[in-house]
Order: sequence, then C-alpha cells, then structure tokens
Amino acid sequence: MTIAAIVGGVLALFIAVAALMYLSRHRAAPRAVGRVLRLLAFAATIGIAAALLPFTVSDSGASASYLLGVPVVAAACPLVADLVGHAVAVTTTAGALVMLAWGLLLGLGIGLWFLLPALLLGAAVLASIPSRRAAVTGNQGD
Repeated sequence: MTIAAIVGGVLALFIAVAALMYLSRHRAAPRAVGRVLRLLAFAATIGIAAALLPFTVSDSGASASYLLGVPVVAAACPLVADLVGHAVAVTTTAGALVMLAWGLLLGLGIGLWFLLPALLLGAAVLASIPSRRAAVTGNQGD
C-alpha cells in the first residue's frame, strides 16, 4: 500500500464521516439524502484520484492533470451547486453523465475506478426527485 493510497483513503474517510454527521443532524430535511450522496461521491472521487495519482503521473506524465481532473471537477460541481442552491438536479445529472462517460472512455485503464462515484451521483439524482405525494399539495380529495 502506497502513501498516496493511504492519504486518499484518509481524505475519503474524513469526507464520508462529515457526510454521515450531516445526515444525522438533518435527517428530517428532504434534501439531506441527496447532499450526503453528493458528498460521498466527492469523497470517493478524491480518494480514488489521490490513490491513482502516482501511477497516473508515472504512466502518463503531465496528462495526469486532466485524466484525474475531469472526474474531480465532475464530482465537485454538483456539490458546489448543492451548497449554492441553484440548478442542483441539472448539475448532478451532468456530473454523473460526464463521470460515467469518462469512466467508460478510460475503461481499460483507470476509468473503472470512477464508475462508483458516477453511480453515487446517479443515486443522488434519483434521491433529489420529489415523490408524487410530496409534490401534491393542498387538495386532499375533499
């Protein structure tokens, strides 16, 4: 196990614990599950990118900046949109699709590692869709 893998694992674990602490405090909030899934996707992406950094730099050189940078930006944008509160569903969907496409494009190399954060972002998109019962307000069939 390399130092980069340990640092990546610690960073991912730190962000995951922060996400779970947020969920324990805001369990009743309707958007809490989506935010936690976005945080977990970001944590997984940072952990994976930090663990793959030495291998990618030795294999690809300066190209490692965009090989690992695209998934990090794709995971960070939905989180920033969620914290700001604008276009969360669209940004999360775009981030999930970009990360999924990037993972499939680089599938034989480092790309398969980024499919887990893409699936977490996809789950965050599904969690942010309001249910029909929550969407219906007012008339209760009177």
